Amino acid sequence: MTDRMTRLFNRELARPGSPLLGIDLGSDRFPALTGLGYRYLSRPMFFGEEEIRRFEADLLGVVDLLTSLPERLFDGDAERVCRALGVDPAKAALVGGFGKERPARFGRVDAYHDGESLKILEFNASSQTGGQEWVGPAAAALLEFEGFRSFAGRHGLHHLDTTALLAGALRAAGAAVSAPEPVVALIEGPGGMAAYGHAWRPLQRLLRAEGLECHLGEIGDLRVRGGRVLLGEVTVDVVYRLFDLDQVVGHPQGRELAGQLRDAHQDGRVALWSPLETDLNANKRWMAYLSDPRLRSHLSTEERRLVDRVLPWTRALTPGATAHGRELLELCRERREHLILKLDESFASQGITCGWLVDDRQWEQALRQAASVGAVVQERVVPRQEPVFDPVTGRTEPWDSCLGLYWMPSGFAGGGARLVPSGRPFTLEAEHKRLAGIYLYPDAVTSDAVTSGTMTADTDDRTEES
Repeated sequence: MTDRMTRLFNRELARPGSPLLGIDLGSDRFPALTGLGYRYLSRPMFFGEEEIRRFEADLLGVVDLLTSLPERLFDGDAERVCRALGVDPAKAALVGGFGKERPARFGRVDAYHDGESLKILEFNASSQTGGQEWVGPAAAALLEFEGFRSFAGRHGLHHLDTTALLAGALRAAGAAVSAPEPVVALIEGPGGMAAYGHAWRPLQRLLRAEGLECHLGEIGDLRVRGGRVLLGEVTVDVVYRLFDLDQVVGHPQGRELAGQLRDAHQDGRVALWSPLETDLNANKRWMAYLSDPRLRSHLSTEERRLVDRVLPWTRALTPGATAHGRELLELCRERREHLILKLDESFASQGITCGWLVDDRQWEQALRQAASVGAVVQERVVPRQEPVFDPVTGRTEPWDSCLGLYWMPSGFAGGGARLVPSGRPFTLEAEHKRLAGIYLYPDAVTSDAVTSGTMTADTDDRTEES
């Protein structure tokens, strides 16, 4: 069963002559969206505010648990952390250690709604997290259509502006270094602009539109002089780190400059968004430390309940033949159709094997390869089907939605969804994939009012965050 606002939207869209007809975010009216190369659904995802706020409390709680694990389990020793996670020791040397204060909350979870509640599939807990270039603009663009603007006004819909919240968080981070209006530099790794610049220029434009002085470059363009970090001749207050440890650990100049940035951040001479140690927090094996009873004795009873509410059953496959490892592999063989396999340091849908999409031979091969390098195996979460009405065919078809939900120091910070026709795989390049923003609606309303469309309230109040 989907949410009632989706049912109401589809019902109104299906009426002959509906004012909701004609919504098209791929039109020439939105060059900033079409220029990204994505395709968009003609409606957003809808969530009740109470459900999102309950999830927000659980999300922030489990993120705090996640980021506390290095200190809880390894006394903040980066070398011990890397050894436990199977991470290259050279990365531990570059990280140096975990700071006395935890980094500002920032990241994105990938989540499914299973029909009862939101479940976290994995954490993207460092500043390389993408998607901000489209989640807010895609939601805001819907208000350019009179039919949707009227619908939103009648039913109290609003969306969270992820970019505005990010700009506010960067201002707060820079305030400790300089005046309230910091200079921000989005910094890629060596050669990173050629490979990824197209993905970050839209974010630069959005942050500039929020009033931030924002520059874009590579780590080799930086230098440290007189205790401050400079990009060319511009003194930088906040370095928004787009590069990861892999991009710099094997590059002599990159490694040296990353170390200088780390030291400048620790000395308060620049704000590093986010510090190098957050890359270790993004390792998928941490999910097993939260989920596996053998590994989570450090959690209180209430913390375990919190984890179990939002995180599916997750176990670690590690190199080395142990009795537990052999038992786990046998369990994975028996339950193939209910499990998904993820390499510890994979990203962007790479290194993932869905047990229900392969045969026994392919699954066995994937298990052996994963166990040799380190991976997690996770209980499959089946997303609830999202009914999408097609005005051209007059049919309502089921789609699956993978949600990208952001957290920031202020809390839940909006997000968006990738949708595919039910049963089709979620991949970055999928021709059938569509993107959609997220709108929230007030829960405290009678179902009769929603069904009849008689809700009334001040439109300005309802859309103030849009």
